[in-house]
Amino acid sequence: MDSSSPTQSLIEQISSIDLPTTNGSLQPHVRQQLQGLVKKLSFALESPFETLNRLVVLVCREKHLQREPFQHAVVRVAIDLGLFGYMVEAGETGRTEDEIKSKTGVDAILLPRLLRTLAAIGLLRQLDEQHWVATDLTNVCTNPTIVCGLKFMFDFIGPVFQQLPSSLAKRNYRCPTATQGPLQDAYDTKLAGWEYILDPKFSDLLEDCNTFMKGRREGSISWLDFYPFADNVLADAAADPEAVLVVDVGGGLGHGLVEINKKFPQPKGRLILQDHLKTIEQAGIGAGVFEPMAHDFFKSQSVQGPKIFLIRQVLHDWPDQECRKILEHLAAAMSPGYSKVLINEFVVADVEASDFITGIDLVMMGMSGGMERTKSQWSNLLASAGLRIEKIWTLNDETESVIEAVLDASSVIYGNGKDAVAIKS
Repeated sequence: MDSSSPTQSLIEQISSIDLPTTNGSLQPHVRQQLQGLVKKLSFALESPFETLNRLVVLVCREKHLQREPFQHAVVRVAIDLGLFGYMVEAGETGRTEDEIKSKTGVDAILLPRLLRTLAAIGLLRQLDEQHWVATDLTNVCTNPTIVCGLKFMFDFIGPVFQQLPSSLAKRNYRCPTATQGPLQDAYDTKLAGWEYILDPKFSDLLEDCNTFMKGRREGSISWLDFYPFADNVLADAAADPEAVLVVDVGGGLGHGLVEINKKFPQPKGRLILQDHLKTIEQAGIGAGVFEPMAHDFFKSQSVQGPKIFLIRQVLHDWPDQECRKILEHLAAAMSPGYSKVLINEFVVADVEASDFITGIDLVMMGMSGGMERTKSQWSNLLASAGLRIEKIWTLNDETESVIEAVLDASSVIYGNGKDAVAIKS
């Protein structure tokens, strides 16, 4: 950034302010004015996914506990009413309350109460007593990715969060497991979250979840933009075109492999997509880019000695015990001195972790007993499976890092499949 730019000058001015250690030293009207200005600035700077995070994930933050769940509920109502699209269509002229009432059928007493709530969180702007207009954030809420994320979080994850206090209390405040936690309490099931959601009654919600995850990945910075794939993978990959270059473990519909092929056209070696049969059937034949292969990552790995086992946003779905099983199967199938595991996941900061990351961590905990991990937690987990971290590439706190891991020379992998264990030499 140009040090002489107005934005940089503003940053320097704000940074130089000697802020009071407690807001009690400010007059109430001054504090409220500052809060209003900060809120407007925050709304203006938000990315679409930061808006989603604010509306959904941060409901457990103490200072928002009494407000944000209700605000999220009103956003969910607005989605059902088709309100956001209707307001965006009006452009800068906006809509009157009578027009909105005619379109939505909401009664005259309830409507302004809903509209005022949406305006308070930046999703509408009130021009006068009867006149409302869309904001940039209103447009964000017409994005299918955001809409599906809001619906999934409210409709499926919402009841899980409601169970969190009682669920933790009755288990003496121990970390939930994959099959014993708030999701099981909320839905009276013994299944793990990612198994339970496959129930046909949740087909619409599963579609919302998949749409959200696909859109989130497409809207995020690619790991290939900051990880040296050419130097660390392609440079010493086997020249044999029949050799396996990348196995994308739990890779969904194959978007990760398509991304690799797009950035590095016709890479030497085969690209293999692995996931459950239902997902592989959705992925189809791979469009000539990858080979689809039905595989359960809790079972023995059938592909031996690839250059890369790629595992993206999978391990945070599971507690350490399940992750260890997944990684042990990979370690048992790796070629020493050649194969690597690339893990594309968040690495939680040891100090001052962002609310974005801590919010996702709570979602993973509630959904399946999973977690976001710190560097030391990743190191310990990988070591328990006979692997060690070579290096971690991190762009920023809110982008998934790339953890490059190799077989630990001090560990020996005995056996294969379910009997594979890592033993320190």
